[in-house]
Amino acid sequence: MKILVTGGAGMIGLETSRQLLEAGHEVSVFDLGEQIFRVRDHIDKRIKVYYGSILDLPTLREAVKGCEVIIHLAAMLGVQRTEENMLKCIETNINGTQNVFTCAVQAGVRKVVFASSSEIYGEISENPIKEEYVPQGKTVYAVTKLAGEEICKSYKQGYGIEYTILRYFNCYGPFQTAQFVIPKFVLNIKEGLPIEIYGSGTQMRSYTYVGDSARATMLAALMREADSQILNIGEGKTPVSLLDLANMVIRLAGKEGKVKPVIKEDFRDCDRVKAREIFMRYCDSSKAAKILGWTAQTPLEQGIKTLIDKDCIFRSWNNYYH
Repeated sequence: MKILVTGGAGMIGLETSRQLLEAGHEVSVFDLGEQIFRVRDHIDKRIKVYYGSILDLPTLREAVKGCEVIIHLAAMLGVQRTEENMLKCIETNINGTQNVFTCAVQAGVRKVVFASSSEIYGEISENPIKEEYVPQGKTVYAVTKLAGEEICKSYKQGYGIEYTILRYFNCYGPFQTAQFVIPKFVLNIKEGLPIEIYGSGTQMRSYTYVGDSARATMLAALMREADSQILNIGEGKTPVSLLDLANMVIRLAGKEGKVKPVIKEDFRDCDRVKAREIFMRYCDSSKAAKILGWTAQTPLEQGIKTLIDKDCIFRSWNNYYH
C-alpha cells in the first residue's frame, strides 16, 4: 500500500513511517524543510520525502498523488505556542486539514487517519475517559483538533472518503521538543537545570511511548475495521502524578538524593495558566483494544530510560510551522 504521512518528520511521524516501511508498505513523508533537516539522518533512504506546508495546496497535491491512505499528523502544537499564535494555529490545524482532505478527494484516496488529541476532552469529571464523553476543550489547540474531527466526518458524508480519528494521550519519545513535560524533565536533568513543576504536582496523566502510539496509527491506517471510528490511544492503566513523574526521571537519571523537583504553585513563568490547567485526565483505550487489537506495551520507566540514554530531544520549536 502507498501511504503518505503528513508531519512525517515529527516524533510520531518518524516512528509510524519506520513501522510502515518494516511492514512492507511504500511510504512518503510530507513536512516542512526545517523539520526534515532536523531529523534527516533518521529518515530511511527508501522513504520519499516531500518538502512543504499543508497550507500550500499545489505542493500537497503533488505529494498525495497515487496514495491509498493519508496519515495526517501535521499540526501546530504546544500550549504556549498555540495560545500566542492563535490565528496561525487555526489556519494550520483547520485550513490545513481541509486542504489534506481536498487533495485526498481529488486523488481518490480511500482513507485519512487524523491525529486528534486528548486536549479536546478538557477537564472531564470522570476518569478514565471514554470516547463518548462530551468534549470540553479549554484551548485554541483543542478547538482546532475538534474542528478537524468534524472535517473528517463532513468529507465522509460529502465525498465518501473514510477516516479514523485517533485521540492521542500524552505521547512522548525520541525527537520530541522539550516544551512537553517528559522531554523537558529529561533534558533539564541532563543539562543540570532544575525540574520545575507548576501547580501542586498532583495533576494526573496517562503517558504513552511513541512506539506504541505509532503502532496504533499503523493499524488504524491498514484495518478497515477502524473505518469511521474515534479511538483513544493511550496507556491509561497506570496514570502518574507530575511529582511522581519528576521523581522517576531523577531516579532513572541516577540523581536521586542530589536533585529535588521545584514546586511552583502560582504558575508564574509557566506556559500554562491555572484557569486552563487540566488536573486529572487519563484514558480508557478498551475500544482500541477491541477494534485494533492494540494495547500500550512500553512501561513508562523503560520509555524514559530510552530518552535519558539517547541524545534525541530538541530544546525548542525553532519557530517552524507545518
